[in-house]
Amino acid sequence: MKKILTVLILGVSFALTPPVWAKKLTTEQRIQKLERLLASKGLVEMLIKLEELQKEMQILRGEVELQTHTLEGIKKRQRDLYVDIDRRLLKIERSGPGASQTSVMPTAPASTNSRAGKKSKYDIAKEQKAYQQAFDLLRGLRYDKSIVSFRKFLKTYPDGRYAHIAQYWIGEANYAQRNFKSAIKDYQVLIKRYPSSPKMAEAMLKISYSYYELKDLKKAELNLQRLIKTYPKSTEAGQGRNLLKKVRLKLKNKS
Repeated sequence: MKKILTVLILGVSFALTPPVWAKKLTTEQRIQKLERLLASKGLVEMLIKLEELQKEMQILRGEVELQTHTLEGIKKRQRDLYVDIDRRLLKIERSGPGASQTSVMPTAPASTNSRAGKKSKYDIAKEQKAYQQAFDLLRGLRYDKSIVSFRKFLKTYPDGRYAHIAQYWIGEANYAQRNFKSAIKDYQVLIKRYPSSPKMAEAMLKISYSYYELKDLKKAELNLQRLIKTYPKSTEAGQGRNLLKKVRLKLKNKS
């Protein structure tokens, strides 16, 4: 690029300082020479602009690569979070009444659903496999497919030991996609159908956040108050109090 510019600049310089014989050119010849000179200047400007565009493209390419790397990092953290939550929930299941403390997977009815204390009517191994298939889709951030799979799981095992966890993940998958109306409905199903689930407080908090995102501040406030009253010492209640301040400030500014 620099060599091209150097040649063009030398050409322009030569045109501006013509040799002695060039003084004998006719007027028409001088006009033609001037046109060629102007054309050369235009070419120089075009090449300069092209070089500037190339530099801008390099900068943009670098920014895209950085954003792609950042997005992949976010996705990885999201997957890790899902795995960690799932591990914690399954640990709670294993510690349910009558559960074997040495088995890898639970072998007794969960203490966290409405059917606790009763012998499971399902084949635990098959239930676990069906749950794992749905969860693997979620872990892969294939939200829509995971929702379909978890709903299918719940039709087959509506009172199974993993049922409340599956219902929670459906709400989470919708929330992650900002499908807040669907998320609210699914979290409410969890609260109503599985009142002993360890994710009750989080479901109530996510419902409040969903209403906040939908700009339904009155319902957000009402649900936050219910959360704080029901689980006053929970981490979710602490987060709820911070959100409640924002909600009330917005309501005050609107009035």
